[in-house]
This record gives sequence, C-alpha cells and structure tokens, in this order.
Amino acid sequence: MSSRTLNVLLQLFRRDMMSFRRSYIERLLDMMFLFFTNVIVFSYFMPKLGVGQDYGPLMMIAAIASFGLFDVIGRVHELMSDIAGDKNINYILTLPLPSFYALGYIALFWGFQNMLLTAPLFLFGKLLIPTKFFFRDVAWIKLVLMLITANLFYGILALWITGVMKKFEDLSKLFTRIVNPLFMFGTYFYTWHAAYALSPWVGIANLLCPVVYCIEGMRAAALGQSGFLPYWICFGVLWGLIFLLGTHGIHKLKKRLDCL
Repeated sequence: MSSRTLNVLLQLFRRDMMSFRRSYIERLLDMMFLFFTNVIVFSYFMPKLGVGQDYGPLMMIAAIASFGLFDVIGRVHELMSDIAGDKNINYILTLPLPSFYALGYIALFWGFQNMLLTAPLFLFGKLLIPTKFFFRDVAWIKLVLMLITANLFYGILALWITGVMKKFEDLSKLFTRIVNPLFMFGTYFYTWHAAYALSPWVGIANLLCPVVYCIEGMRAAALGQSGFLPYWICFGVLWGLIFLLGTHGIHKLKKRLDCL
C-alpha cells in the first residue's frame, strides 16, 4: 500500500469518525438497553426454570458476539438504497484509491463501529452479574482479537450480501432467510457441544453456520476454553471467511458499480 493510498484512507477514517462520534452515545445507550434485558432475563429469570446458574454468562457473551449480526440488516439496506438512489458511494470510488481498497474500507469501518459499541458491554455485563461473570477467567488478548475478528466478519458479511443480492426487493427476505437462521443456529441459545450431544450429525451440520465461530470463540476467550469449540479453530475459520467473502463480495460489487 502506497503512502498516498494510506493517507486517503486515513482522511476517510477521520471524516467518518466525526460523523460516528455524534451518534455514538445514543447508539450505545440503545444497545445497552437491549443488552440489559437479555442479561437480566437469562441470568436471573431463566435459572428458575432449571437452565443452570451458568446460563447468564453464556448468554451475555453470546449477545455481545452477535449484536453485529443484526447490524448487517441496516448496513445492507443502507448500501443497497444508496446504490439504487443517491449513489454517494461514487464519491469514495472517485478518490485516488484502488476500488478494492475503497470497498474494503466500507466493511472495515462498519466492523470498527460495531467493535466500539460492543466493547463497553463487557464492563456493563460485569456490573449486571458480578457474582457470575469473572474477569479472572478472561483471556484478554484472545478476547480483543476475537472482538476485532467477529465484528470485521459482520462488516464483510454485510458487504458480501450487498454484492450478491440481485435486486432491492430481496431486502424483505434478508432477515427471514439469512439473519434469523444464522442467529438461531449460531449457538446463541446453546453451546456447540450441546448440539453435538444431541446428535453428532447435528453438531457437524451446525459447523456450517459461521456465527457459531463468533460466539463459541468469544465464549472460549471470555469464560475459559472448557466446554466450547477450540478458540484458534474459531479464529482461523473466521479469517478464512473474511478473506473468501470479502474477495468475492468486493468483486461482485465492482461489477455492479462498473469499476472493474
């Protein structure tokens, strides 16, 4: 990457951060309210139904690891609307940047925003369940790496969906056909080992869901490795998906925007 390209990307980053900063507190508060209801219900109400006292931390980490998935809907809608309407994306594409970097930057910044919104939730979660979630169990370097990786994956996923989605009307199917299945089978409500205990074939099939690696990897980093998929497998799979989906998604978008 040339110094000129890097300088343009930094200028874009400063511009977008100024815009993001104005809405950060409000967006963080919205996420904290949603997080609060999840953690309180699953930590204090659900154990009364016999799910176990460790279910709260399990769900807390799953919530943090999966918030970016639901942001995919808004990102895809935003970019699809822009492509079909105002075409503000053309501004980035006219900058002295290779189109690959310009489109990749969009996904990168989406992921960075999600990371800044979800990172404070670990401290908030500790305040909500102080006797169930312990910082001593956290592998902090692994957690930071997984937080970056998971949110970058969601940014790339949004870019890829935008690239492969054929028409604007398909947005109505995004939640029911993509986001909801990824969420429900992404080990949000259970662990991968529980799926495997149900049936080895179910466990193997469950590995086809990429959100599994976001949630299981973050649980392994925040709660300890025991009981979850190996951390480094989750980390490696996600980076493989980031490369594959990112390359394919950018290629499809370049064709759509005529910037090959």
